[in-house]
Amino acid sequence: MAQIKMGLASLNPQSLVVFTRRILRNMDGNANFPTPMPALADVTIKLDEYVDLATQAQFRDKRAVLYRNRAGNELKVMLRTLGAYVSMVAEGDASIIVSSGFEVRSQSDPIPPLTVPVDLRASRNSHSGKVELDWATVKNALNYLVEMTTTDPISSSAEWTNVGTTSKSRYMVDNLDPGTYYWFRVKAYGRRDNSAFSDPAVVMAA
Repeated sequence: MAQIKMGLASLNPQSLVVFTRRILRNMDGNANFPTPMPALADVTIKLDEYVDLATQAQFRDKRAVLYRNRAGNELKVMLRTLGAYVSMVAEGDASIIVSSGFEVRSQSDPIPPLTVPVDLRASRNSHSGKVELDWATVKNALNYLVEMTTTDPISSSAEWTNVGTTSKSRYMVDNLDPGTYYWFRVKAYGRRDNSAFSDPAVVMAA
């Protein structure tokens, strides 16, 4: 369902005038909006007042700037009310919203499920008892869980041990027994979900 985009807070005086004129031009005689609230004539009057005060405020007179800002806030209130009217009439129809001159708020795409880590490699380190792991980065993953076992994963008796977590797609495991085979696997964790475990990688510790 489409939603209307306002964005009035970031508009400078010139942009506010351009924005308001576009809305008035698009909604005038628009069959989608037979009874605008507030009336377009009232918005036009407030816009003309704002333009006059903005012109006076160019000379940096403090009172003129104060009056311009006050009129600008009043104009924004009218535009927000008008935007609420457009949203009510449109009932989520993006084409109707756009026909008014307002824009449609962009909706972020849903984050896809995390994929299983692939290309896991386990390599001996030059130092005894250490193994280096690396794998392909998983998009949208915040961190990774690394597990290991000394039993062939094909066996139903294999028990996996948590050896650590990392935010990078690599990890160093130490304090291993030289000459022992170790199997490792990795799981990715994201903001909303986590992946399945990777295929295991095996290496004999040096």
